[in-house]
Amino acid sequence: MIKIKKNIPLAPFSTFKIGGKVKFFCEVRNDSELLEAIRAAKRLKTPYKIIAGGSNIVFPDTRLNCLLIKIKSNKLRFISNKIIVDAGVELGKVIRFAIKHGLKGLETLSGIPGTIGGAIAGNAGAYGHSISEVIEKVEILDDGKKRWIRNKECQFSYRKSIFKQNPFIILRIVLKFKKGNLNELKKISRDIIQLRLKKYKPGLRCPGSFFKNVLVKDVSERSFKQIDQGKIIDGKIPAGYLLEEVGAKGMRRGGIQIADFHGNLFINQGGARAGDVKKLSQILKAKVKRKFGILLEEEIRYFN
Repeated sequence: MIKIKKNIPLAPFSTFKIGGKVKFFCEVRNDSELLEAIRAAKRLKTPYKIIAGGSNIVFPDTRLNCLLIKIKSNKLRFISNKIIVDAGVELGKVIRFAIKHGLKGLETLSGIPGTIGGAIAGNAGAYGHSISEVIEKVEILDDGKKRWIRNKECQFSYRKSIFKQNPFIILRIVLKFKKGNLNELKKISRDIIQLRLKKYKPGLRCPGSFFKNVLVKDVSERSFKQIDQGKIIDGKIPAGYLLEEVGAKGMRRGGIQIADFHGNLFINQGGARAGDVKKLSQILKAKVKRKFGILLEEEIRYFN
């Protein structure tokens, strides 16, 4: 039985700690509770929206008029070279589980916050690898009906998937791996986490990288000539480099400040508002566009 709460503050449900209130809120731990919540939304004559880890969300300053459903499912199991996992499981837990069983393919994503469902929707990746590489199939709720879709049907590309364009709800995932060396996997994971901790210090109120890196193949020849070739990594121009070139470090708008050590890190210094985020984002996009002729695209999602 789900419990629906009214007029709940949004800020605690995102790593950014920004937001007004939501009209209705509930948590679900399995498929039956999720279906119950969707039925409740119909009964309340209000739309519903889904969240999980809240690591890349910017909630609005005003009231969100919907039923916000937070998925907290937490089952995962290991079968041969596969892991079957619920969408609400933390990505870090899945990575540690895979490494424990000597399964190779997720270790470079170590330290990325959020749940595996969110990671799949945004095709999360790091150090030249993406989560789509180990996905066999995804079970979704599509207009109230469950069905499985295979990897190719997910339309994965750089930080994109079919789940960003369609109202599908990810229920669970089958991940398929190759065997790896346990000690090597542990070392890769440990080293990457240490690197991340230098940038994302514990307790930092931020949504992770704010803008997507830019694919070299998508920029004009004129823009490309202005780029320091030594900054290009795996065919991508780091958004942080472009932002730092236009003086982003340390910039501030209201309670939002760009980190003084990384140009692509928006930090809530206290009392920040979604309006501050949007305005600072617009200013920086305009600066990068003027200097490089490149239009940055947000990796975060504005929740309206």
